[in-house]
Amino acid sequence: MLKKYSLLIGLLIFALPRIEAQELPNLPPSIKWQQIKSEHFKIIYPKGLEAEAQRTTNILENIYKPASHSLGASPRRFPVILQNQHAISNGFVTVAPFHSEFYMYEPQNYRHQGNDRWLERLAVHEYRHMVQFEKAITPFNKALYFLTGEYGPFMAAAAAAPQWFFEGDAVGIETALGRTGRGRIPSFLMAFKANLIEKEEFNYYKQYLKSYKDFVPNHYVTGYLMTTYLKNKSGVDIWDKILGRSFAQPYMPFTFSNSMKKATGKHLVPTYNEMLAEQKQLYTEQLEQISPTKFTAIPHQTNKKFTNYYYPRKVLNDQVLVVKIGFSDIASFVLIDEDGKEETSYQLGTWLNPEALSSNDSTVVWTELELDSRWQRRTYSVIKKLNLETGEATRLTKKSKYLAPSISPDGKLVAAIHQSVDGLFSIHLLNARNGELIKAFENKENALYSVPQFDLPGENLLVLKNRAEGKAIILKNIQSGKEQELYFSDRENLGNPVLHDGWLYYATDYNGIDNIHALNLVTKETYQVTNSKFGAFHPRVSKDNQIFYNDYTADGFEMASTPVDANSWTKIEDVKYIGFNFEKEMVEEEGFEDVLYNYPDTEYSASKYHKMVKAFRPHTWGLNAIPDNSNYSVGMTSKDLLETTTMSASAIYNNNENTWRGKAKVSYQALYPIIDVSFGFGNRAARARLDDGSLVSYQWTENVFESGIRVPFYLTNSRYNQRANLSAGYNYIHAYDYRLPTNVIITSENQKLFSLDYSAQFSRLLKKSFLDLNSKWGQTLYVGYQHTPLGGNIHGELLSAQSNLYFPGLFDHHSLHLRGALEFANQEDYQFSSPINFTRGYNYQSFDEFVNLSVNYKLPLIYIDWHLGPIINLQRVYTNVFFDQGIGRDADQPDDLFYSIGAEVSFNFNLFRLLPLIDMGVRYSYLPNANDQVIEIIFGGVTF
Repeated sequence: MLKKYSLLIGLLIFALPRIEAQELPNLPPSIKWQQIKSEHFKIIYPKGLEAEAQRTTNILENIYKPASHSLGASPRRFPVILQNQHAISNGFVTVAPFHSEFYMYEPQNYRHQGNDRWLERLAVHEYRHMVQFEKAITPFNKALYFLTGEYGPFMAAAAAAPQWFFEGDAVGIETALGRTGRGRIPSFLMAFKANLIEKEEFNYYKQYLKSYKDFVPNHYVTGYLMTTYLKNKSGVDIWDKILGRSFAQPYMPFTFSNSMKKATGKHLVPTYNEMLAEQKQLYTEQLEQISPTKFTAIPHQTNKKFTNYYYPRKVLNDQVLVVKIGFSDIASFVLIDEDGKEETSYQLGTWLNPEALSSNDSTVVWTELELDSRWQRRTYSVIKKLNLETGEATRLTKKSKYLAPSISPDGKLVAAIHQSVDGLFSIHLLNARNGELIKAFENKENALYSVPQFDLPGENLLVLKNRAEGKAIILKNIQSGKEQELYFSDRENLGNPVLHDGWLYYATDYNGIDNIHALNLVTKETYQVTNSKFGAFHPRVSKDNQIFYNDYTADGFEMASTPVDANSWTKIEDVKYIGFNFEKEMVEEEGFEDVLYNYPDTEYSASKYHKMVKAFRPHTWGLNAIPDNSNYSVGMTSKDLLETTTMSASAIYNNNENTWRGKAKVSYQALYPIIDVSFGFGNRAARARLDDGSLVSYQWTENVFESGIRVPFYLTNSRYNQRANLSAGYNYIHAYDYRLPTNVIITSENQKLFSLDYSAQFSRLLKKSFLDLNSKWGQTLYVGYQHTPLGGNIHGELLSAQSNLYFPGLFDHHSLHLRGALEFANQEDYQFSSPINFTRGYNYQSFDEFVNLSVNYKLPLIYIDWHLGPIINLQRVYTNVFFDQGIGRDADQPDDLFYSIGAEVSFNFNLFRLLPLIDMGVRYSYLPNANDQVIEIIFGGVTF
């Protein structure tokens, strides 16, 4: 007779699958949206931004052919979203879904912006990216699109051409079609030039992929030089030829370099070396014409790494105030005495650098970026004030949109540039004590004002004013609002104006290099004050008639001073232009110079944009492998353009269980709480051990319903990055239709689990410098609770908590990291998935009570610029030494102790000349209790 065994099917060891907690960057539902459909573009914009939307449409339609002809591609109608709630100046073109976004907030940084207006510059740059994407739609990539959706062609394009091409080519077009463009601004190439002259010639890998040893300008610079070099050498259509082949064969190894060889006769690296040699010759010839200014270098502490000392000026007690930021330092106000001793006065938050700073003897004002507590597409620029004597910092404005504040000499007023969400500019006068608005100056022409500075009596503002025909430095009376033009240029890139004792000092690229000039307001004579090798900026004149300024070097912006002495300056008529106009040939061959500003004023019809009607927008589909749990899925994912709703549906095959199931998910994020819902159904399979020790296999059908709400909070308003998250969820599992061996009796054929879960998370982490491995000071906390109070015949309970504490180590960039975690579980017949870290080296085990403590010490071992051909480029090696202790306790059982001691060695490197930096290493754990050793691979913090 067969012995029958009972089997408690309710003991499910499978964790509840949770909806991914992705947070979409969007705006509140109170913002209504409009749209304009032109021949080639679909402009989506917030209601109230009609004038800027019409302007954007006209600009884009006007450059549709001029900005695309040299690549031989004509983009299909492209969606463009205008974002006016940000205090950030940015833009991008992306996929999933395909669209572009323009952040309309106009910057104040003259070194970045030149004499172009922000929208015109942004439009031509981002449109060129649209052209590049269109160029990438080859027959092979079309096939990828039908198989995978939008990500397939996007990834193929990224593999077929380096990122420097995409950005450098776009910078080239903005230079060719605009008034300036970054390619015409000397400071854009300044760091590249300084490195080439003062350091060794960086090889291609270091120049593109960057370095932890030396400051390397970003790939926009490398890309502009490379793309323009080949256009000058082989014609503007050379990239049409190279990309036509490269994009057609993205699957071929090193297809970009091989395509370059086919079109030009040389591979990528030899072409880069040729460009480098040409640039060095140009710079050397330029420097031969310069007799550098003799200046006094202001002493400071010795820095082993790249460091900038911005905006030097004398303040209280004859100390020099600077903003210090570098590889080893986050942005901070630093006071430096005459011996070079430095004292950090205040660490800045997310500093919005307008390429200017305002202070009087005892007070400094500036702007920082603050986040909306919920909506990621809404940010603010707030004015802060620091008393240098007391160290007290005050936030003057809240939820504001101010830039480039200036404090009056008597400390009673603050002037700042205000930009409204509908694109209107004005100068505001504020009470310096409480930030209250005193006066808003009328600006009927909506001219762009920037970087206001009070004159010494505090009666006027010195302001840069952009006009259609050029840029002017004006004096604006704060009582009457009347303006007096002090200086105007239709070609110079003017910045940093300062008035002192009848002289107007300002920065300009008049001779092809940024230098400081001075205009005598009585005689109207103009002089070049400095003669810098790479660039001189940020003049400030002290009471003892010393001009403090920044002089750029390959190791950063240095502090310099020189006496006010017109006899040692060069009269403007004796100043020779020594720029080499690298872009000139390319601009002439593109043939559309200044077309960016000659656009029509067509009135396009507008209509309401319905968010809900457009909520379903599939962008990705096909087969996906999920290696972490051996799942493979065939499905589709959707996300709307305004990023309020994500939806997905998939059929999932579990390779371990040999089963199929279906799943559908929706995440609606247009409301203050994010709402997540998912439903899954299908077959499951498992093995269980019976009372006699034998294993049996069985199958069942399972329906799973999950729902939840969560609210993220973005709390950053200082040097600490802070955020929190609250969530609650309801989950239901119904297991039925068990298929069992005939000798097994099931205790219940209808298994139901109803669970609730809640969690709270908080983190507060000091911003990291470029070389920091961890935050120097930080805290994180997670608390979660899951239980089954709603009935059903499957029950369980889990309370979890985990905290991380970060402290500075013994030396720079060392980090002490402490972690503690605990769990209390009621494993009656269901085991919830644990969210905490287990003792390293051990597989996870569940207990009624578990405590885990961890001590980590992380430090860099070496910064290295080493590459193995085109395969690997190694930049940094670092290690983490750790000790873990875990204690597990079950009722009526002795404690289980877990100890591990070990080390991790990790490598930061690039593969196959690709820009993303990979973090990968190996972990060795010694387990004293088990007398065992475990070696694991670490990839991005995850072990395998």
